[in-house]
Parts: sequence; structure tokens; C-alpha cells
Amino acid sequence: MTDNHDDHRSLIMSEIMTPNMVNFHGNVHGGYVLALLDRVAYACASRYSAKTIVTLSVDQVVFKEPIHVGELVICLCIGELRWKHFIRSGHFVW
Repeated sequence: MTDNHDDHRSLIMSEIMTPNMVNFHGNVHGGYVLALLDRVAYACASRYSAKTIVTLSVDQVVFKEPIHVGELVICLCIGELRWKHFIRSGHFVW
């Protein structure tokens, strides 16, 4: 893969975090972030494969620091075709 993320294998989505996304600690709920990652993965993989896509599994998610209301979250997904019916994707969140 090249450093150019403008091809059909990658997708960048961003979203501003709003008050309805927070947990009891005032941080954005981790489940919301996981749902956002799943939407980005679906959009990237379905555009890449031009077929119906479902999430099979998630290997690992590491929350390094809290996300607060008003922050802009940027997600980058890079798809990689594996075998005939499998797409692996990598995600980065800023």
C-alpha cells in the first residue's frame, strides 16, 4: 500500500462528539466509538469489495485516552483483500 489514502481501499470519516454520546464519567462512551469504527469498516469494505459486508470479529481495541464532548474524532480505515471472501481492515482513530 502506498501512503496515498485516496484510493478505493481506504476511507476517512470524521465526527464531532456531542453530549448524547457521553457516559457517566463525562467521556464519550466506548461503545459509541466501537459503533463508529464498525460503520467506518463497513463503508470501507463495501466500497472496496462492491458486495454485502458483515463484521465477523474484532481482534483488539485499545482505548489510550478519553474522548471528550466537542472533540473531532477522525477515523481512517484501510482495507486489505484476503482470500476470495475475506477483507481485513485496520483502523486508526485521532
